[in-house]
Amino acid sequence: MNRKISVFVLFIMTIFLLAACGGPSQEYQTNDVLLTESFNDANAWETFVSGDVDLQVDDGEYRVQAGGGGYIWGLNDEEHNDVVIEATSEQLSSYENNAYGVMCRADVSNNGDGYYFLISGDGYYSISKGEGDDVNPLVEWTRSSTINDGQAENTILAVCIGNYLALYVNGDFVAEVEDSDYRSGYAGFAAAAFEDGNVDVTFDDLTISSASLSGE
Repeated sequence: MNRKISVFVLFIMTIFLLAACGGPSQEYQTNDVLLTESFNDANAWETFVSGDVDLQVDDGEYRVQAGGGGYIWGLNDEEHNDVVIEATSEQLSSYENNAYGVMCRADVSNNGDGYYFLISGDGYYSISKGEGDDVNPLVEWTRSSTINDGQAENTILAVCIGNYLALYVNGDFVAEVEDSDYRSGYAGFAAAAFEDGNVDVTFDDLTISSASLSGE
């Protein structure tokens, strides 16, 4: 076979393989680092303790604990728009019917609005949108083998650039979607335990970077 034709065929095959692997439709680049946080300061993030809800810096990590019910979240107080947020999470509780992850563009009024980039103890992921008391999936909950189940560590990376939202877990792309409702807000951590369970998860080594889509 002619070498030029072979190279062309290989190129076409590579495109199809990337599509089959479900790679991202957009590439991004990080620019300035806006915040790095190792949670050595007790005042580094929002603190809230009431009943079975506990959000606070604890022994060099940000710890989120709650019983069954709706989502809880803790925010910082630096407004952003186009960013990439990355943090290491560790689930401490054994109950796996839960959700936890990072938020971008959370409403500065702390009303629950914003974008949620979530994983669960039983190995599922979702990108969701907080709308008042509701957190509704933009990407339906889907199982992925890249997520470490149960009491384990996972690195969560959220991309929020313009209308483009993407989620990476442990370095692997898992989901993307577009939504234009929220343009700016705070970063945050969120968690929920469903039915009668509880959730106990920590976050550490947070980095927030300004970002843009490649080619823009």
